[in-house]
Amino acid sequence: MKFCTINQSLRRALGAAIWLAPCVAIAGPPRVMGPKNVPLSAPMAAPAADFIQGGKPVPLSMFKGKKLMIWQVATWCGSCQAGLKMFERQRALIDHSDLTVLVLRDYKNGGYPGATIQRFVQGAAPGLLHDPHFVFGDASKTLNQLYNPHHYVDIYDLITPGGKIAAQSSAPSATFGKIKAFIAAPSS
Repeated sequence: MKFCTINQSLRRALGAAIWLAPCVAIAGPPRVMGPKNVPLSAPMAAPAADFIQGGKPVPLSMFKGKKLMIWQVATWCGSCQAGLKMFERQRALIDHSDLTVLVLRDYKNGGYPGATIQRFVQGAAPGLLHDPHFVFGDASKTLNQLYNPHHYVDIYDLITPGGKIAAQSSAPSATFGKIKAFIAAPSS
């Protein structure tokens, strides 16, 4: 068995007897929460793709003409859970806007097992499941490659009614001001 040492402060907190913890070797790149909020130099066209809902492909073109947020989450991600809870607290604002929030479980759930998107939402923010401003599904491989080529586990794109990506960011619970500004911006 391979072991990893626990850092000094954690070792002191847990006691001297616990100073080695088993490590699990997981193949693949380390998972990063999302981009560093780098602004886009200019709005770019949102790529055409499908997501999966109820086992069937749904084209993003269904949302053309609406403000859209495509948010890819992993169902094991604490930041994603915090984002869902924040959206539940901000439901009145979302419901009085023309924003549709498309919440998609990452393709292959960010490389780790986890709950379905419905169970994840049911546990974190059940009120969103029946809100017409929120749509839930799974990212297809193509959507993931086009919108999340770096395989972040908590990333969103804000798309204008004209089909342009206005912004890309992560952790909605920490960046809700950006989402609120997008909601308030005139539709273009």
